[in-house]
Amino acid sequence: MKAKNKHAGSFFDAFLDEEGLSVVVDAKAVKLQFLHDLERQMKRLGLAKNAIRKAFKSPAMNEKIFSMNTGVSLETMVQAAHVVCAELSISLVPTKKKKAA
Repeated sequence: MKAKNKHAGSFFDAFLDEEGLSVVVDAKAVKLQFLHDLERQMKRLGLAKNAIRKAFKSPAMNEKIFSMNTGVSLETMVQAAHVVCAELSISLVPTKKKKAA
């Protein structure tokens, strides 16, 4: 007999919460949006990734910025934004989830 899926009928967000993955997924989504915006601004200015590497003077930092590594500091993200003549903006968006106890 096939085992019943305990997540059948659940919302995907509920599944992520139950598995303790929602924070990881949200962080990756934010990083992906940052990368998309950074690369779009670089394209507008005609800059290559090399411009970021030169600004940070570190190939390792360039790799950290352009990877899905979510451990990049806000300061680093702000500095990368400044390299492409942009500002980093962060906002909180209310959700329908109940507040934590």
